[in-house]
Amino acid sequence: MHRRSFIAAALLGFAALAGCAPSWRVVTQASPDPFVGQRYFALMPIDYVGLQIIDKAEDRYLASKDGDDYQRHMADKESVNEEFTKALVERAKEEGIEVAPTTGTTSAQFVIRPYVGYMNPGFYAVVSSAPSQIRMTLRLTTPDGKVLDEVQLSSRTASPIPNTSLSAADADKLSIGGRWREDARAIGAYAARYLESRVNP
Repeated sequence: MHRRSFIAAALLGFAALAGCAPSWRVVTQASPDPFVGQRYFALMPIDYVGLQIIDKAEDRYLASKDGDDYQRHMADKESVNEEFTKALVERAKEEGIEVAPTTGTTSAQFVIRPYVGYMNPGFYAVVSSAPSQIRMTLRLTTPDGKVLDEVQLSSRTASPIPNTSLSAADADKLSIGGRWREDARAIGAYAARYLESRVNP
């Protein structure tokens, strides 16, 4: 094989491997896998206790905001929970796994407990921009809270450049909440992939 062909083949192989890389970082994982063949999981709402917004505790971040900004921020967090839940439920269903949202006691053998401890709103300006980010810790537990698996998931969403041809989805990303909703949908899909990898190893 010519050197140039060999390099091209190696690059293609690397790209293929990179495309298969997991979208999560494992913190702990029960062994043997207790989720093999399981088809039903309960899902708790996102826990935001101790949330940091960029480099500030959430209450300090909100202290500099007016009433409308405060309400908007709280609504954005709720929409993050909604979009994450929707993406996880729908993607898991495609794999034959039922994920049922719950807010309390459940008869499910296993419970999915998402925790978000860091959010960055990102920004767009004519001369510079920065993507939003959400970092989530996802725990799979027993009903009494014993952690079996724990993984970390993350997503970033860049602001599109404003113009008259933006789609509705891209236009939504011009707002803080819109970028976070996109992050939530991505993380929901990653979470479903992780769940499927444990149910069908």
